[in-house]
Amino acid sequence: MKKNYYALTFVSIDKPGIVAEVTKVLLENGFNIEDSSSTLLRGFFSMILIVSHQKIFTEDEISSMFSNSCKKLDLSISIKLIENMEPIKKYEKTYIVSVYGSDKPGIVYKVAKFLSDKKINIIDLQTKVAGKKDKPLYIMVMEVNVPSNLDESWILSLKSISDELGTDINVRQIETYEF
Repeated sequence: MKKNYYALTFVSIDKPGIVAEVTKVLLENGFNIEDSSSTLLRGFFSMILIVSHQKIFTEDEISSMFSNSCKKLDLSISIKLIENMEPIKKYEKTYIVSVYGSDKPGIVYKVAKFLSDKKINIIDLQTKVAGKKDKPLYIMVMEVNVPSNLDESWILSLKSISDELGTDINVRQIETYEF
């Protein structure tokens, strides 16, 4: 039987019970969680899920399933029907790219633009500002998928961008699991 896929995004001020409440509603309505990610951003909890169901629902129907939960937890929800679920693209090489340096505008853009130009796909991105208020340290960690036809010269080019930004960039290849 055909699966229908939906992307659900939730945002709220962080508090215990959000994941339990959301997954309870999904279970009660027969959804399967296919993929998920959640994080805490400056005191706000955010979560995105790819869920499936054999039935087709409208965005309003799914929203109404969560109306009580959203009121109870002051939770916002965004819903998107995924019309054509693409198969997961396989890459032969996966790397972790870590960037550390003084906090300043443009770090994420310059690194992301470089990777995009090389057709390197960012699959996970985490950023934080740490350290003292008078000397903030910017930390960015990305997991990236690199096309198999790209040699490792991209790493040296990326490190030259790091010099321009006044940051340290470390790149290391990691093992990945098969889907």
